[in-house]
Amino acid sequence: MWDKARRILYRGGEILELLMAAAVVAGILVAMITLVPELARYWEHRTIAGAFMEYLDAVFNVVIGIEFLKMLCKPSSANIIEVLIFLIARHMIVQTTTPLEDLLSVVSIGILFFFRRFMLMTKPDKDQHVPKLFGVIKASQSSGTAQAEHVDAEKNAEGSKGAGEK
Repeated sequence: MWDKARRILYRGGEILELLMAAAVVAGILVAMITLVPELARYWEHRTIAGAFMEYLDAVFNVVIGIEFLKMLCKPSSANIIEVLIFLIARHMIVQTTTPLEDLLSVVSIGILFFFRRFMLMTKPDKDQHVPKLFGVIKASQSSGTAQAEHVDAEKNAEGSKGAGEK
């Protein structure tokens, strides 16, 4: 009985998640439509220093919305990290920040890239492509191992010749 209730609640959660994804799509479409007047406003005020930052803020909002939609539709560690990277980059680029905040943002993005690159290798998602980081090391070790085996074989051959000569 409890298992059936859990399945029903889980299915309800999936349906609500899809409804929220549809709401995000509607928001993204509206935001994309509003980019046209934003571009016209930027073109009119292109000589003003903050005009490009306002336009860039609107573009980043759409990009973050798209990444959030991807995260809702296909939740994975990689998608969550991508959304966080975009959020931090938007904060650093669009907003006026102090050098310390910029440093913390860069360090945060570096840590997220580290997690995306190395930590997700231990348990990758189904469709996630994980590069073989240590392929070069293994190749060099295998060629080094082959060379070491060749040297060992030569030593053994010399040792057996020396033993036979005694």
